Amino acid sequence: MELFLATKTGTPIIGQIASVMGWIMDGIYKMLDGLFGIQNIGLCIIIFSILIFAFMTPLQIKQQKFSKLSAIMQPEIQKIQKKYQGKKDQDSMMKMQEETQAVYQKYGVSATGSCVQLAIQMPILFALYQVIQNIPAYVGSVYNVFNGVCTKILAVDGFTDIINNFITDNKMTRVRQVTENADSIVDFLYALSPSQWESLQKISQFSGFSDQISKTASEIQKMQTFGVLNIADQPL
Repeated sequence: MELFLATKTGTPIIGQIASVMGWIMDGIYKMLDGLFGIQNIGLCIIIFSILIFAFMTPLQIKQQKFSKLSAIMQPEIQKIQKKYQGKKDQDSMMKMQEETQAVYQKYGVSATGSCVQLAIQMPILFALYQVIQNIPAYVGSVYNVFNGVCTKILAVDGFTDIINNFITDNKMTRVRQVTENADSIVDFLYALSPSQWESLQKISQFSGFSDQISKTASEIQKMQTFGVLNIADQPL
């Protein structure tokens, strides 16, 4: 089951990179809003992804260069391995290592070059996924949209049962059950589709702030709509 989580990942390195990325995306959102009056999460994700891709392009070029050179070097390395095949003494092993290293030096690459490139790229890609998957956790401008409604819901007796029943009745598969925690409510609100926002307003226990729900729904839907698509809509 796919989850939207307002809680940031606590994974070392990935968590720190994701926090920086979230700060960048929040900056992009504020820039688009301030300069052009555009409040759109989809456009932010596109611009953000282009920036990350541009940042990783040199790493990808080095990775591709290493792959091409590796294909060229391979016959020479295999020749060395065949030369010392079956020789397990220390002198032979050292000579094979020296000759192999000489091949890498000849082509100006490191034996660990490919691993280094992947070691740099993987945490960045994992962090990128975390930020895009968990927008409210990292983009404060999005999280703040829900503050008013979230506070009102927290003040309703038995709100966890009300919302969890709502999740079950509406067959929401992209959000977990809420707990007595503001982040879990934000998870729930961020995953609502336009029709589900309308259903939320009709809950009797929330009638006292239905106007605020409507206002929040209008604001977040504007942010989530990209072209004719709403990124909160579930695929059929």
